[in-house]
Amino acid sequence: MKLAELIKERRSIRKCNSRPVEQELVVELLSSAARLQPSIDTGSWRVVYAGTPEANKRLADYMLAQMSQSKLGKLIPGKLLDVFKKRFTDIPAHVIVMSSVGSDRLTNDRNYSAVCGIMQSFQLLGWERGLGMLWDTESMIQHEGFFQGIGLHEDERFVGILHLGYFDKTPRSRKRTPAEQKWTVYQGQVN
Repeated sequence: MKLAELIKERRSIRKCNSRPVEQELVVELLSSAARLQPSIDTGSWRVVYAGTPEANKRLADYMLAQMSQSKLGKLIPGKLLDVFKKRFTDIPAHVIVMSSVGSDRLTNDRNYSAVCGIMQSFQLLGWERGLGMLWDTESMIQHEGFFQGIGLHEDERFVGILHLGYFDKTPRSRKRTPAEQKWTVYQGQVN
């Protein structure tokens, strides 16, 4: 498949089947994705892999802890929280991605953007192999309890979680915003 077709055809997968995702495949795809990002320093990123039922349960607990303790979360019936938890624990694997915090903003931005490039390449390489993913950065998981639970270091920044799994049906595509609608020609002043 040509790269343009691959990019166009890839979808975020929210519903996975129960087929396990082998850790070796994840490592292979991450290694390949990192090699496609020439500016990345090997020390500027790391991942945590959760691919067992026990690890997925703990991860779901960390993800939902803040929600269940919030004012809104306390109004959510326990059965609905159980549905959320089951949804996360049924996903065969999760890759938690972190970038290093640099000594200045430019280094931080470069590390973060390079790691985002790795994540995007990882998704495309996975799609070629029939592996679907969803890149998750939801605000409900952006809290100290979650960061402690995943082992985020002081000198690291949370980039996101890739939920991984094989799927039975490819979702339909969504409408895309044409690039022309995002286009501005600079003429000395931007409004």
